[in-house]
Amino acid sequence: MAAYTDENVAISGDVFRLFSPTEWRKYVYKEVLVESSDKKQHKGWVQTIDPVSKSIVLVGSQCKENIPVQVVVGHAIKSITILSEVEEHLLEDHRLWLDRLFTKSTLQPEYSSQDLLNRKLELKSWLERNRVPVQVSGDDGELLSISDALFIQPPYEAENCISTNEIILGRVQALINSKPGNSDQT
Repeated sequence: MAAYTDENVAISGDVFRLFSPTEWRKYVYKEVLVESSDKKQHKGWVQTIDPVSKSIVLVGSQCKENIPVQVVVGHAIKSITILSEVEEHLLEDHRLWLDRLFTKSTLQPEYSSQDLLNRKLELKSWLERNRVPVQVSGDDGELLSISDALFIQPPYEAENCISTNEIILGRVQALINSKPGNSDQT
């Protein structure tokens, strides 16, 4: 693991709660120290940040057999500091490890890089045909973004949509589910 290069600056909870989802994404998959209003310190890897409650899901070290998971509720965050991030060549494995902790691994198929690229391009094409303003975004071009109001993560299914706007979220998920060849259709 490499130390975070931005001087490990602590951000106050008030400022953190005002961040946009794009700014919160900078904290995902990084090791942080969160100080809560009850003066406790919570250390772990950020798996996700809930955009509505501003709560952070922290995961402990992957070296342990029983991996601790904590949720620090948004209103109780006094400050947050990025401690370290994963070295670039280990980042994808780290992301997969964190994401697999919260998925139904027996029901979720494994996708190759090429499969994910094909799924992303097919969904982007489908959304464009339905006149949805979609762009490729994210640090590695892994996300589909709709007007910065909704993001779709791999493997590009309806449940991989992230948005604070429930109306947009519901409509885009319904559109994804109506895509021809979608396995989620009923």
